[in-house]
Amino acid sequence: MFFISYDTWKEICDMYFSLSSGSKKSYLQWFPLSKLSKNDEKTISSLDFYEKYIEKGSFILFDRSSNVTENYILKPDGSFRDATLIDPVLYLVLQCIGREINKKYNSIRQSNILVHYAGNYDNSDCKYKAEYDTFFKEINASATENSYFIKTDIRNFFSNINVDKLMRQIDNVCNQPSLAISQTQLLVYKSLLLYCGNGRFPLVENSIASSYLATIVYLDVIDEKLYNYLSNNVKCFSSFQMIRYVDDLYIIFNSDSDFSEIHEAYNEIRNYYSSLLKEFDLSLNTKKCSLNKISMINEELKKSLYDEFYNDEKRNIEDLFEGRLLKFLNDISFNLIFDSIDVDKYNALVNEHFSSDDIEFTPSEVYNYFVYENSNIIRTKEIIDVIKDIIVQSISFISLDPKRLTVLILKTRDKDAIKSLLNQLFSRNRNDVWNTYDTSIAITYLIQRQFKHPDLLLILKNKSPLLYSYYENNCQQSFIGIFEDDEMTEFCDVLDIDQKAQFLYFMYLCERQKNNIMAAYAYYKNFFDRMTADLNFKYVSKLKKPNYKGFYREGAIKTFYQNITDSDSIIKTAHELRNANPLSHSSSELLDHTNTTKELLDTISKLRGIINEYIEKAIDNQI
Repeated sequence: MFFISYDTWKEICDMYFSLSSGSKKSYLQWFPLSKLSKNDEKTISSLDFYEKYIEKGSFILFDRSSNVTENYILKPDGSFRDATLIDPVLYLVLQCIGREINKKYNSIRQSNILVHYAGNYDNSDCKYKAEYDTFFKEINASATENSYFIKTDIRNFFSNINVDKLMRQIDNVCNQPSLAISQTQLLVYKSLLLYCGNGRFPLVENSIASSYLATIVYLDVIDEKLYNYLSNNVKCFSSFQMIRYVDDLYIIFNSDSDFSEIHEAYNEIRNYYSSLLKEFDLSLNTKKCSLNKISMINEELKKSLYDEFYNDEKRNIEDLFEGRLLKFLNDISFNLIFDSIDVDKYNALVNEHFSSDDIEFTPSEVYNYFVYENSNIIRTKEIIDVIKDIIVQSISFISLDPKRLTVLILKTRDKDAIKSLLNQLFSRNRNDVWNTYDTSIAITYLIQRQFKHPDLLLILKNKSPLLYSYYENNCQQSFIGIFEDDEMTEFCDVLDIDQKAQFLYFMYLCERQKNNIMAAYAYYKNFFDRMTADLNFKYVSKLKKPNYKGFYREGAIKTFYQNITDSDSIIKTAHELRNANPLSHSSSELLDHTNTTKELLDTISKLRGIINEYIEKAIDNQI
């Protein structure tokens, strides 16, 4: 149903299953992959699994494989991103759809516009590092040949991508001069993207599909038009190079003109680029845009911490920033004694203690190195003592940077420090002042501890039931177990030949997620009617194919389910609602009602119950 080939499914499975154990356990979206055995991986990537659950989209019939919930990912300013957390099979399918589009989409950009996204389909690389390092090297290479650079940034990039315009771009490029992606495919792709993003373009943790579609596809026309504008209208450029990493675009150029003329051109470029972005519902983040001499470019870049050489000699970060982590933590402790710390003050302290004019690292990356790469320094007595003082003074401080600060505390391996952190969380829960930042701290703790803390999990269950369900279904044990349910396996077998029924069910899920209950009911009732014809074909009829025209009338369906509890009254109500639904019948009587949502949802639930009971009896040979 999702137009995914087996080659693509196998490729994506192999790419993600080959991630290191450490990578899988570092992110909530990837954590379920760490629970798979080698046999599980072999099963999921097999042709048999593909044909049963992926090719026709049958996985969506399993409630536990198609869930979407909120993820707790913070921006540098301390606010939360509009990120979603999706079940692992759905996650793999999303990456497959990105790959299928990638195979057919040929960028219209000039070949000398250099563009990178977080990962690389062609290299089977689902991590950002290699592409980011290549981006940085290209910036450095271009910098040696040019005099100035313009840095630009797009505000809230992913959350403002218009999925309708994205699909139009795919349609325009892929289907010229011949058809490569059908309108049905485009509809399914669009629906899945919106489903994974809770109604928006999906910002999903570590999703190569999201990054590819946003960068390579959505910005394609924008980059091409900007390039043409620079070539034809900016006279003070003697040469230039455009290099992009996702929403960060650098224009590196040479010019013999006065700086005042260059600055005037910069203003025109910025205005033109901003106008282009507006056509695609995007906006320029002017606070992060700048024009500078090329000598200043390292102040703007974010470079990987790996393979760094300093004065032609490879050096360790701790040698270059000896004692800085302790000074940083002491400054935090001192400030907390006399004043509170907000995000701006916290980031200022990071910049103060982890910056250097002698190297190309940003302060944030030096800080990351101490948090994630160097446990020995964190476990010194001086560091542990000041961390304990900070926790006692204010756990709310940790909410400014929940992931890094929680990891920092856990890496001390100090029982008192960790206990103090947990006690503060439990206290906030008891006092009913728990908030989303506490949830973020709890998630980081649980990931680092492999979810081995029943009391904290209980709080998570109460405060965020959907997040707890994600843990229970996917992080507690291998998620492959959901496909071993006999009743659901039979359910899939019944629909094996009916891809249209599975499409109707998927559209029902999409409309229900958007809370379009009338539309959801229309899709589900149509699904129920086709499912009934499929059940009849499998268990009763001796015809060569299902009789779909014979199972849309109330009487025929009542007769078929006559041995199912309360089926007569349920089907009567279901048909009355269908005939009153403006999306199914011209009478449109539901438009005159005021309280029909509960009745519609209850009827959907009861219709599903009828199907389940029929299948149970069929399995027990009672049909």
